[in-house]
Amino acid sequence: MFKVGGIPTLIILDSEGNLLNKNGRAVVSEDPTGEDFPWRQKSFSELFSTAKLLSKDGESSGADLKGKVFAFYFSAHWCPPCRGFTPDFAKWYTDGLKDKGLEVVFVSGDKSEEEFKDYFSEMPWLALDYSDRKLKGQLNELFGVEGIPSVVIIDADGSVISKDGRSAISGDPTGESFPWYPKPVFNLKSGPGSIQEVPTIIAFCEGMDSDNSKKVEDIMTPLAEKLLADAKAAGEDQPEIGFAIVTESGGIAPQLRSLMGLDEKPTSEPQLMILDIPDQGAFYKGPSGAITELLVSKLVEDYKAKSLERKQLQR
Repeated sequence: MFKVGGIPTLIILDSEGNLLNKNGRAVVSEDPTGEDFPWRQKSFSELFSTAKLLSKDGESSGADLKGKVFAFYFSAHWCPPCRGFTPDFAKWYTDGLKDKGLEVVFVSGDKSEEEFKDYFSEMPWLALDYSDRKLKGQLNELFGVEGIPSVVIIDADGSVISKDGRSAISGDPTGESFPWYPKPVFNLKSGPGSIQEVPTIIAFCEGMDSDNSKKVEDIMTPLAEKLLADAKAAGEDQPEIGFAIVTESGGIAPQLRSLMGLDEKPTSEPQLMILDIPDQGAFYKGPSGAITELLVSKLVEDYKAKSLERKQLQR
């Protein structure tokens, strides 16, 4: 129910059993005397609207970004990958992304305010006031930031577009696909996407030509779009079930085939599988051969009804 990915994990509920906070371990550790009890998870707007933002031209607040697409850039000068990414990101921003409508807020992980000021001097955008370490930690928890550099893209309505904004922007530095809404069916040739976070229906199509693999993608797209829309309407960052396609034999495709006990050599027919890493590495075999929207819908229904045979990923 709570998609617990590791332990110890602390989930806080109210007296009616309603979810108050999924990040209980962090909020209780930061507030051991209980000053903020019962630690209800504040919404993004509650956290950020009064935030103090800095720029070369002065100060502003998080409320000033309401109605705009912007990105949080979690970074620090002591981090070598950050120092490598920041100059590129800054160039892409000044060369066109700013004109596309993107704003950026630097959230510093530097070890001192002096280091923050020195690093921020290289950046052409906004920054969260370094002294607000509490909000910095809350944003890290809210977006699940586990490593830096990390870019989280926020839509004009305050919802999350992508927690993997670094990949989205690096793959499209001119902003042709701005604001980089996630594709309903993502291609695993670009990386694992969200398969570690949500159960995902994967269509293995490496042995097919591009036209036929595109037909499989188009068949899965309507249901994928619906689940994305449902998630956004419910205020969720991720859909209940994700959809992905494999069109190339390289990348993570061979590893996935091995983990799920599939033939190493792809066939000319598509194979649907459900990968559920959040459920301790479960997977389920779906249909192969001619794929239809009805078959895809039934696979989803059977998975949700727990009528499929659960298998365990092989190590």
